[in-house]
Amino acid sequence: WDRHLRSFAELPERSIVYHVDQGDIFKVHEVLGGRFCFSGGVPNTLLSIRPADEVRRCCKRIIEGVAAEGGYIMDAAAIIQNDAKVENVRAMTDATREYGVYSRGHATPAGAPKPAAEDARPGAFVTTTASKRPPGTCLPWPDVRPTLPEIRGDEALCERIWQSVDALGAMFVWWIALAF
Repeated sequence: WDRHLRSFAELPERSIVYHVDQGDIFKVHEVLGGRFCFSGGVPNTLLSIRPADEVRRCCKRIIEGVAAEGGYIMDAAAIIQNDAKVENVRAMTDATREYGVYSRGHATPAGAPKPAAEDARPGAFVTTTASKRPPGTCLPWPDVRPTLPEIRGDEALCERIWQSVDALGAMFVWWIALAF
């Protein structure tokens, strides 16, 4: 995303929380600092394979370089993976509590830009196209069943198994979509 930072800078101030996943948080701060809230920037590899003291140093460096004026949320670069060491996540949390203290007041007014007048009407942000697919499914059983050969056993059991596996597939797709 680093090559698109100038385009992000064209968005209205305080309109997004910019999550730094694979980018350089210091470069992001240089280009977008003061315009948006940032989150992320702690490399997942650091949380997985490096020593806890290195995690603390990284967090301190981020806080001192990016979070001094506020508007920073300490987080991993991507979703904290299941191979992250517990002691490293604890080091990230402890360093944030130790070094990430803001004053009680803030000079600039809080709040995001107000919506445009044409957007301030009921239903403006609600989709009008109804999905035929139920939430949490990839291929619903009623769509799949006609394509299958005759079932000579318990069709209800087949349907339950299909729905369970299909739900796992839908969850996996969402996890991938949200993780990266």
